[in-house]
Amino acid sequence: MKFLLLDDHPLFRQALKSITQRLDPAATVFECASYDEARPLLGDDVDLVLLDLRLSGLDGMQVLATLRSQHPALPVVVVSASEDKHEVMEVVRLGALGFVPKASSAEVMEHALRLVLSGSIYLPSHIMPDFEVPAAPQRDSALDLTERQMQVMRLMAQGESNKQIARKLNLAENTVKVHVTAILRELNVSSRAQAIVALFQRGDGPS
Repeated sequence: MKFLLLDDHPLFRQALKSITQRLDPAATVFECASYDEARPLLGDDVDLVLLDLRLSGLDGMQVLATLRSQHPALPVVVVSASEDKHEVMEVVRLGALGFVPKASSAEVMEHALRLVLSGSIYLPSHIMPDFEVPAAPQRDSALDLTERQMQVMRLMAQGESNKQIARKLNLAENTVKVHVTAILRELNVSSRAQAIVALFQRGDGPS
């Protein structure tokens, strides 16, 4: 595996590097202090980018937007000293697959990265409740989804991977993928992360 760490603090990069090597001892880890350093290293063979939003002299949100625009298939996880909910919403809207506060423990960070690498998303535990979908949506809901798709959507909003959803609902994983595709189409989004933002903005997300 190949990881790219984009953070201008050497000590924190070292901490991130040790965590990525717990995920894969043979991993190649690129350490960059600026986007100019990172640019030539970005490509299809990078498995995950860890991006600090507080890069010196740069707007981290703009860096994220540029990354997602130029490398749309490249998974990006944001690490930040901030835990502002609006900032979390914005990075997910821009296409990040995770947001991990820098104050998180190494175990939480490792768990978050494993989730993202498995195809799921990660948001801080104190943020996730805000994205839960009502257990019993009204019949006149604007969403044209079946009851089963609503069940899948609730678990998606809780950060569950397709495999976990399949296990909990006693479905084949391929069946879950079909439901997820239908949900994304109904919400007019292209990713699970964007689906969560869409639910929040619709008013279906917060409890």
